[in-house]
Amino acid sequence: MRSGYILTLLALCSLAATRADGDRDGDDHRHGGDDDDDAKIGVASNSTSTAGTGTTTTNTSNSTDVTGGSVCTSYMCISGVVNGSTTTYTLQSTGQADLGWMAMYLNASYIGVYPSLTLFICRGFGSTMANTPMVIMWPNSDGSITLSQRTAPGEVMPTVDSNPPRVATADPSASDLTGSTPKMTFTIPSNGNAAQTIIWAFGTTNPNDAAVDATLEQHIDSGPTRIDLSQSLGGNSGNQNPVTDPNATSGSISVPLQPFQKMIIAHGLLCTIGFLVLLPFGGLLARYARTFTNTWFTGHWIVQFGLAGPVIVTGVGLGIGAVAKAKAPHLDDDHKKWGIAIFVLYFMQIALGAIIHYVKPTSWTVGRRRPLQNYMHAVFGILIIGLAFYQVRSGFHTEWPRTSGRPPISNAANVVWYVWVVVVPVLYLVGLALLPRQFRQESPHSKAPSDEFTMRNRYQDQPSYSD
Repeated sequence: MRSGYILTLLALCSLAATRADGDRDGDDHRHGGDDDDDAKIGVASNSTSTAGTGTTTTNTSNSTDVTGGSVCTSYMCISGVVNGSTTTYTLQSTGQADLGWMAMYLNASYIGVYPSLTLFICRGFGSTMANTPMVIMWPNSDGSITLSQRTAPGEVMPTVDSNPPRVATADPSASDLTGSTPKMTFTIPSNGNAAQTIIWAFGTTNPNDAAVDATLEQHIDSGPTRIDLSQSLGGNSGNQNPVTDPNATSGSISVPLQPFQKMIIAHGLLCTIGFLVLLPFGGLLARYARTFTNTWFTGHWIVQFGLAGPVIVTGVGLGIGAVAKAKAPHLDDDHKKWGIAIFVLYFMQIALGAIIHYVKPTSWTVGRRRPLQNYMHAVFGILIIGLAFYQVRSGFHTEWPRTSGRPPISNAANVVWYVWVVVVPVLYLVGLALLPRQFRQESPHSKAPSDEFTMRNRYQDQPSYSD
């Protein structure tokens, strides 16, 4: 009986030992697979690696917790596969334009970093976007791929980040640079968020330099979107060609305005009101009213200086403040330079108007001949308003998308601008029909109707000018 117990105990021990050996073999097999994966992906961050030349696949996992998803935009599609602590992203061109470079920034918690990626080459960083990490990839002529992780302290060309918060690693075995829809793949540690906010950018000009600090030219399109990485992929590694993924989502997400962007909007509105509404109104007031009332000058200076002045000064100040808040260089493009030039011309025009009104030359007080500065004042006024039209359009058409990273202003702004650029000159030209009447009032020897002599006598010591 005792021997039977002993035999039974020995049998149970043998069974347990056999089970433990099997578990150890399975663990060794799995660890060996991880080593193989590491060997395939062993490309350092911020480096150049050789990509595959055909259709390739990454290692698959039999784990049922592999999740991922895809999203497509106009120029590129992005897929992500989460496998444990690592996420693999594939950036693939849709074939709509030649591939120069592709970039993305991931931040599931704060979409406000949008301009930091989309403007890293055309400048537009704000203080809240400083030091935001980016992953930028581009193909090289020798078939290799450069992965560059960068950051920027402000509105400057981003520099290589030697110690990024999450190190991205190029995966050349899963990349394919052939065909009309080339793709580039990289891996990065997962951040634990299933819904990933992605900011993407697509450029068509290749830097023609494999160095990770190569200079990049401006993208042709960019924007924020969101990818859902919570979809179960079962035992496969997901769609390695997001362009053909039938489950890929599309569309963009709304990005809240940053403080410097709000300042830019206020700058644009105030400068438009000041230069294209108030100044033309004050000029037309002088042009039309001077032949009918001797109080025209009071209305003229109130509009041009009393009303337009504070609006223009505030608008220009907001523009300068927006540049400073974005930590951007001043006077680094035509819009900024012309803005300051027009601002200076405005105050020169105000000073000239005051001189004409308060300092009357002998030619006017005695000979009643219109002095040269009166004509200069009129030409200056037309020049300033003409330049303002150009400046306003360059602001909403070019400067806004360039410095904000947002889409261009609606075409409605173009329509309003074109209508206004026709209406204002037409109204001024119509007002020139009153010049004969004005000259008759200013001449003491003209045979003008009695009402005009009366008008001239009422304010003959106050010359007409400012238009």
